[in-house]
Amino acid sequence: MNKLLLPLIFAILLFSGCSSDTERTTALVNVFLIDAPGDFDEVWVEVLGVEVQAIGTRGQDNADPKFFPNDQVIKLVNVAALVGGNQFLIGRGELPAGSITGLTLKLGNNNFALADEERTNLTLSEDSPSIDLNLTLDPGLSIDVFIDFELYRSIHSGAGDIVELRPKLRAFSSLNTGRISGSIRPQSEKVVLYAIQNRDTVASTGTVENSGDFQIRGLSGNFRVIVQPLDPAFLSDTLNNVNVGPRQTTQVGNITLRPRED
Repeated sequence: MNKLLLPLIFAILLFSGCSSDTERTTALVNVFLIDAPGDFDEVWVEVLGVEVQAIGTRGQDNADPKFFPNDQVIKLVNVAALVGGNQFLIGRGELPAGSITGLTLKLGNNNFALADEERTNLTLSEDSPSIDLNLTLDPGLSIDVFIDFELYRSIHSGAGDIVELRPKLRAFSSLNTGRISGSIRPQSEKVVLYAIQNRDTVASTGTVENSGDFQIRGLSGNFRVIVQPLDPAFLSDTLNNVNVGPRQTTQVGNITLRPRED
C-alpha cells in the first residue's frame, strides 16, 4: 500500500510546488487617476482604460502592452474632483514580474468642462497620451500606480471657439514616493498648492471642497511648497524645506491664509 501511495504523494507535492512558483511570478497592478487643479469647477473626461507596457525578468520586452479596461458602465470621470485623497481606479490586472516601462491612457471623445454651470465641450487632441515610467514589479505583490492628470496644463484655447484637451500626465507609484498633507484655513477658500524642487514644479493640487484638506502626492526629497489663493483678497504663502520620504506622509498642519492689507 505504501509503495502505491508514494508516487501519488510525490505528484501532489510536485504539482503544489509548481502552482506556488506560478503564483509568485506575477504582480497585481492597480492603476489610479488623480488630478492637479484647473480653472473649471468640473472637468468630465471619458476614460476607457489604460495600457501598461512591461518588461519581464529576463529583460525581454513584451511587444503587446496589457490593457486594463475601465469596468464602469459610465466611462465619464470628473477629474477635477480627484484631489485630496480622492482617486479613481482606472483598471487592474496581473503582470509578469519584471518592470513597467510606460503607461498609455485610453480616452474617448465625450469630454467637457463646467464653469458656473456653463458647459464647454473639449476637443481631444490625442486619444492615447503616453508617459514613461520605471517601476520594478516584484512577484506576489500588489502595486498601486497613479496617473496625475494635470488639468491646468491640459486645457487650451484653440482656433475660434474651440477649447482643446491636450492631456499632460505624470506617473508615479506609492512604493517609492510619499506625500505632503495639510489643511487650508479658512476651509472655504480655494487655493492651488505647488511642490517645487530646485526650480521645477514637480506636482500641484487643490483643496477638497468645504474641508480645506489637501494632499500633494508622488514626491520624494526636499520641497518648497507655494500656496496660491484664488481669491486676491488673500496673500500667497511659502513653506520651505519640506522633506518627504518614500511611503511617508509629511504633515504640515493647518495653513491660515493672511488677508491682504488695504
